[in-house]
Amino acid sequence: MSVLSELRRISSEYRFSQKRSLSQCFLVDDRILDREAAEAGVRSRVVLEVGPGFGFLTKRLAAAGAKEVIALEKDERLIPILEAELAPYENVRVIHADFLKWKPEKFNVFVSNVPYSISSPLLFKLAELDFSHAILCLQKEFVERMLAQPGESEYSRLSLTSQARFGIRHLGKIHRTCFRPSPKVDSALVELVPTGKKLTPETEKLILLLFQHKKKTVRAALSDSAEQLGITKDEARKLAEKSGLSDRRVFTLTKEDFALLSRFAGG
Repeated sequence: MSVLSELRRISSEYRFSQKRSLSQCFLVDDRILDREAAEAGVRSRVVLEVGPGFGFLTKRLAAAGAKEVIALEKDERLIPILEAELAPYENVRVIHADFLKWKPEKFNVFVSNVPYSISSPLLFKLAELDFSHAILCLQKEFVERMLAQPGESEYSRLSLTSQARFGIRHLGKIHRTCFRPSPKVDSALVELVPTGKKLTPETEKLILLLFQHKKKTVRAALSDSAEQLGITKDEARKLAEKSGLSDRRVFTLTKEDFALLSRFAGG
């Protein structure tokens, strides 16, 4: 039975209606689900899957030989459905929890067809966790921002922090018609591998503040952020000159540039 037929069966049998408010657009393309499971490389590993939906990907991860699949679902309406549909798989454990508020257990591989509404907070939380790699399906435009380089229009705080924390491999586009209901945008599949490197709190604060003025010069952006940095506007302008980055536009700065700025700010 195809995944689309399974979706119709489960929806009818359990009288379940997907909520757009929870970004519940379920992936129903067999080939892409199979590829996600293959790319995850889960044999003998503990897998954390966030947002399992009806368990279509969960079943593939379990069948691929995962030591355990922890299926974490926020929508309490889905818990009895998942427990029933996944009952034949002894290596699956269903948990009712919000990943953004959940204290994670130890796991090796992270997998998720990410609800669009939580893409950014999920990624920033993921950056703080210890795991080998992640396979994520995300909104295509979000992935483009993650991959954007300094000086490009899409370059942002997300780009810089994502690339500092992860090695990112683009695995391909997923057309919107592969989901039910179909969203208004396309998606993309990516692999993330933690780099083991972290930005200092000072650098992260500067990135957060200055990217609120991304098209301005470093001099102007620091001046506009002076109060939040606990310095005067005059001190901010002197800091910009001292760094040698004064006339650069914020959206052209690399992580090394921000590290340099934070060192001067600390001095």
